[in-house]
Amino acid sequence: MTTLESEPSSKKPAPSGARSRQGGIRPFRANVIWAVFKRNLQSYFSNPAGYVFITLFVFISSAVAFWQDEFFTNNLANLDQLNRFMPYLLLFFIPAITMNSWADERRQGTDELLLTLPAHDLDVVLGKYFAALGIFTVALLFSSSHLLVLSYLGSPDLGVMASTYLGYWLMGALLIAVGMVASLLSSNVTVAFILGALFCAIPIFLGGIGSPTGGPLRRRLEGWSVPAQFHDFGVGVVTLSGLFYFVALAAAMLYLNMVLLGRRHWAGGEASKGLWFHAAVRFAAVILALFSLNMMIEHLGARADASSEKLHTLSAESIELIDQIKDDRPVMIQAFYSPEVPREYVETKTDLLDLLQSYAARSRGKIQLNLTPTETYSTAAREAEKRFGIEPRRVVTTDQAKQSSTEIFLGVAFTSGLEEVVIPFFDRGLPVEYELTRSIQVVSRSKRKKVGILSTDAKMMGGFNQQSFGQTPEWSIVTELKKQYEVTSVSPDTPIADDFDALLVAQPSSLTQKQIDNLTAYVKNGGPALLFLDPFPVDNPQISPEVPRAPAGGPFGGSPPPEQKGNLRPLLDLVGIDWPTTEIVWNSYNPHPQLADLPPEVVFIGRGSGEKDAFNPDQSATSGLQEIVTLFPGMLRSKGCGAGPEFTPLLRTSDAGGLISWSETAQQGFMGISGINPRRRHLPSDVGYTLAARVKGAAAAEPKPASDPAKKDEKKAEEKPATINVIAIADLDIISEQFFELRRRKIENLDFDNVTFVLNCVDVLAGDESFVTLRKKRPKHRTLVAIEEQTKDFLEALQNQTKSAEDAAKNKLDDAQKAFDKQVDQVKTRTDLDERTKEIMLGNLQEVAQRRLDVEKQKIEDEKLNQIREGKADSEQKTRAIENRVRYLAAAIPPLPPLILGIIVFITRLRRENLGASPKRLAA
Repeated sequence: MTTLESEPSSKKPAPSGARSRQGGIRPFRANVIWAVFKRNLQSYFSNPAGYVFITLFVFISSAVAFWQDEFFTNNLANLDQLNRFMPYLLLFFIPAITMNSWADERRQGTDELLLTLPAHDLDVVLGKYFAALGIFTVALLFSSSHLLVLSYLGSPDLGVMASTYLGYWLMGALLIAVGMVASLLSSNVTVAFILGALFCAIPIFLGGIGSPTGGPLRRRLEGWSVPAQFHDFGVGVVTLSGLFYFVALAAAMLYLNMVLLGRRHWAGGEASKGLWFHAAVRFAAVILALFSLNMMIEHLGARADASSEKLHTLSAESIELIDQIKDDRPVMIQAFYSPEVPREYVETKTDLLDLLQSYAARSRGKIQLNLTPTETYSTAAREAEKRFGIEPRRVVTTDQAKQSSTEIFLGVAFTSGLEEVVIPFFDRGLPVEYELTRSIQVVSRSKRKKVGILSTDAKMMGGFNQQSFGQTPEWSIVTELKKQYEVTSVSPDTPIADDFDALLVAQPSSLTQKQIDNLTAYVKNGGPALLFLDPFPVDNPQISPEVPRAPAGGPFGGSPPPEQKGNLRPLLDLVGIDWPTTEIVWNSYNPHPQLADLPPEVVFIGRGSGEKDAFNPDQSATSGLQEIVTLFPGMLRSKGCGAGPEFTPLLRTSDAGGLISWSETAQQGFMGISGINPRRRHLPSDVGYTLAARVKGAAAAEPKPASDPAKKDEKKAEEKPATINVIAIADLDIISEQFFELRRRKIENLDFDNVTFVLNCVDVLAGDESFVTLRKKRPKHRTLVAIEEQTKDFLEALQNQTKSAEDAAKNKLDDAQKAFDKQVDQVKTRTDLDERTKEIMLGNLQEVAQRRLDVEKQKIEDEKLNQIREGKADSEQKTRAIENRVRYLAAAIPPLPPLILGIIVFITRLRRENLGASPKRLAA
């Protein structure tokens, strides 16, 4: 940059702070800042080229947000895709704004006029900075049309959107200050653009710069990068450290602008060498001080939660439960965590430590916290393993397209008196606040409630499997219940004690008659019970009600035949439930495009299905739930006709489905059920089904036996009416291991409420609902409802087409069978043949006709499958057409406003330039 140098002098040049021109001029004069701001802003928006850059910015951001397949695959109304790419988009857009800030002044020769005005350098820098920031703000306002697109497609979280756009604005505010430094170093706008992109790349790619260093320095550098600081804003959290990071670094870059601008007073000569070093040291000291202060603010953990569900704020339920801790039962919390964890676990670790400190501060001394950084093979690691069984977990992480594994600690132990709860490891998907609050509350209580697990062929408690001669582990639901309750195994061979707060019974149809009678007596005495009634358990089809018990070791075990299954009807009659053991529910609703290949017997339950009461809003076990998945479930109906306990549906499917028989679903083999029949038929019934229900109240009166005259005078004891307290779920796979694994690993957007629902049911039966509300706290599943509604019509058309193909195939098969029967009757009615000849002819006819019939059946079946396949392809093609239409509209409409304004400015400017010109000159 050209500088205004004074006459050569042997005296040492005065530093910028003591120069004569600035000595009597005070900074922060609003009129000067406004004048420079107005001049630069008008200069930008009076030029059509400025609108071109804004149009490109809006267009590219729209394409990034809505053009990718991931947007439709996730089926969520958010800006996650744009959030990942926005820092890199600004890497090119911000230098396009700032390249003219100083370079254009030098190119046009107006810098000398500007810098000789009676204005402080700081006011000039601020005026230009606010002008560039105003341009970026206008561009962001134009891009806010993305919110209109999301609002049309679904229901975005406006709080998260506001926080996200604040993060965008702060990123731009920082990078503009960086880009202005580049513009000061050159008089060529192209060079200024390239330098601006290079300078802005430093804070954006700071995490990559730190990769070769490894260890704590690498993590710290990654945390100081622009994408890392923006992350919290993108999820709806406005952190004080994030605000300070962007504002402070922008201020530091503005200070560097002032230093470089003021160099015209002292640059040149031998003495300026020392001043260059002095300015560099001062700037480095400013940067070091700001980053140090940022670390201090980061440790404070101050933040505001902008999300609608307040996911990052300590809930009222947690605060209330902590306040209930007794002074004479303090809780000791010992957390063992690795100082350095993979990137995927940084958020979990941060949330865990922040919440633990919040609990300790809130408890006023009733919670004693000990945070122990733990390295593998250290003394702390040995203590964690010996005292609490907390061991390092090997996790796989992906970094720069390479997979690696490492062992980390992330476990917490809670103790109070003799009570102890240990969470060995916090997986990424575990709800941290719920786990901490529940553990604190459980250990601070004097006594836990008691839950029993009835021993059935499902073997929820694990143990020895006589058929496979192997040991099976306990189910994850049992492990989860042990964190809150005293869990014991209950034998069905003897009368069941009535001291259980809740009893879990998995597949009671597998019990013998005596065992069923004991269970019936328990329920009749008012015992709370959670029944899992599944017509086709996918994880273990051999315990289906229609499959008889097999001897130990299978068909070749050589053991005597076991006692067969009993009749479950008396128990179902008692509770007033009708459960058809041979009927399986299917439904076409599936809100997850990435799971489109799943069979319709994988039933998704959610409000988006069209069923208003998919989750009963009046029951605490289901109100607030968002999505549940069942695998080949059954259906439940109320058996009572006004009498008996009250039947309250908890889970219901939409009417976009039907029933399929067990015999048509199961594929039989020599060793039992070998799989699922791929050629089963799905005929819609246009009826919704109940998959879970609460049954409570007095049981229906049993018919009185005929009176015995001999015992007429005996005094009869008054029988107490049976009080039923049961929750029935027509699916055992709802608590299968895969749903716990999905919950732990937090895979994609598959956040199902299966575990939450079952735990809520146990709490309701046990009479302890203190964790029910807290357990439901999670992000709302905000799907693209508009696309779902449009594709729903295609799915209904596909169902009708499938039904038509099934009916046509059935009619053709019936016609072929009738033709065969007619030929047989013709042979039988012939009188010119003896019986022996008829028998031979019938045998030959049957053999030939059967072959023809088999060929015809296969042909008809193939035609049916082709029609169904074509219908699916047509439905998929129409769905893709809808997505493409959304892509085009979302990418084309938002850029139109700045483009139209740019055209108007161009035409207006052209007319002004031609105003007063000679017509002959214009014609030439």
